[in-house]
Amino acid sequence: MKIVLLFLLVLLGMTNVQASEDQQTTDQAAIERAVENWYAAWKVKDPTLAAQDYSDNADWTNAFGMSRVGRAEIEKLLTEVFALPFVMAGDSETVVQDIRFVKSDLALVLTRVQRKGQRNPTGQDIGQRRTSHLRVFAKTDGNWQIISHLISDARDTQQAVH
Repeated sequence: MKIVLLFLLVLLGMTNVQASEDQQTTDQAAIERAVENWYAAWKVKDPTLAAQDYSDNADWTNAFGMSRVGRAEIEKLLTEVFALPFVMAGDSETVVQDIRFVKSDLALVLTRVQRKGQRNPTGQDIGQRRTSHLRVFAKTDGNWQIISHLISDARDTQQAVH
């Protein structure tokens, strides 16, 4: 009897572990889609798509120190940014992305991106940019949303535009 009870406990534990792993896989896919939405939006210049995965009170700061709070304000700023041809020049490539679940409803996502061909306002190529995006995702009512997004930029100082 003890062996059967022990077997059932082990089986239940394995089932819970599998369910937890399945949920994390589902959650990771949802978070990856949100990040993909951001990059797809930059390619097609769609501020609504870029902002759709942010919470109503998300904080966002780009590599140039521009900050906004809330999905609507982020979308409004991105509408202006996407209209600037010099900003939109070039191509980006994701180098690495790491998703870490801090809790079952909280995740940190670090994405490193290389961008080539972007220009400054005078049209000069600014050289390769290496940006890091640190996003904090929270799961509320079964949906993952970005609650914070910080973008940093590491360029060679000799190539930096003054």
